[in-house]
Amino acid sequence: MISIKNLYKTYDQGGRKVEAVKDVHIEIGKGEIFGVIGFSGAGKSTLIRCVNLLETPTSGSVKINGVEMTELTDPELRQARRKIGMIFQHFNLLTSSTVFDNVAAPLRLVGISKEQIKKRVDELLGLVGLADKGGFYPSQLSGGQKQRVAIARALANEPEILLCDEATSALDPQTTDSILELLLDINKRFQITIMLITHEMHVIKKICDRVAVMENGRVVEQGTVLDIFSNPQTQTTKNFIKNVFDIQLPENLQRKFRQQQPGGEIIRVSFVGEATSEPIFAELTTRFPLRPNILFGNITQIKETTFGSLILQLTGDSVTIQQGLQYLKEQGLRVEVLEDVE
Repeated sequence: MISIKNLYKTYDQGGRKVEAVKDVHIEIGKGEIFGVIGFSGAGKSTLIRCVNLLETPTSGSVKINGVEMTELTDPELRQARRKIGMIFQHFNLLTSSTVFDNVAAPLRLVGISKEQIKKRVDELLGLVGLADKGGFYPSQLSGGQKQRVAIARALANEPEILLCDEATSALDPQTTDSILELLLDINKRFQITIMLITHEMHVIKKICDRVAVMENGRVVEQGTVLDIFSNPQTQTTKNFIKNVFDIQLPENLQRKFRQQQPGGEIIRVSFVGEATSEPIFAELTTRFPLRPNILFGNITQIKETTFGSLILQLTGDSVTIQQGLQYLKEQGLRVEVLEDVE
């Protein structure tokens, strides 16, 4: 659906070359919700604007449904953009136009009849929960309602792709969740491919299938959201995850348990889906003369999948500990030995 290869975007700032995007490779499948996360200045906004050529790449390839976007003529690009909706952090609504007219604007630009426009706009306002707000002006709406108008407008031409540029960062947490639920519903109902950028890991874990982590213009890590959460490879990714799902044992607890209960190993066990409700550790103590002492734990929801992580101290003789670790792995758990406890 979206194929980005060897993408670079370089700016000239006062005679100095600034590489905003460096050698990015991303493949996004049809109907997928793909997130790009990074701190401010990571290059993520530039990247997403290169997809519909609001920013022209310096070099590299951007293909949508096999069509090379960078090679299109201006009329061809305008036609291609009709199938790419975009929503922005600050809504970008026409303040002097009503909600109805904001949503109708893209349809009027392509010459749709008044009757068709009214039918389509009414459908979209119903979809986003604003059926009674058509005559309102943006100044009369809350932030969440403004973003719903922006989403309805982005859907006006029945796009195949929806690009979201920090679509929830100006909203409070409760409103953010309602907008994310709306995007998830749109994705499921219409099979629209969604590419979103954000600096909030909560957004990624709530609706995304896969994620790319950007730092200094490069993608430093990418994969399924579940894989990224369960086995982050870079410090940047670990920092983002820590904001919503801390899997690190606090240092003061590490010192405390080393002093009070020496011996054994400290391990991290990650579990997914149905494994979160199974009495695996109770069975472990029945099968083996081991004492698992839970030091720290967390559980969260990643889209529609439950994911949890426990840090525990496993005491017993070394052979039995290894047997216990093997048993846990056989139950489908990911087991990581953090350290031997002297």
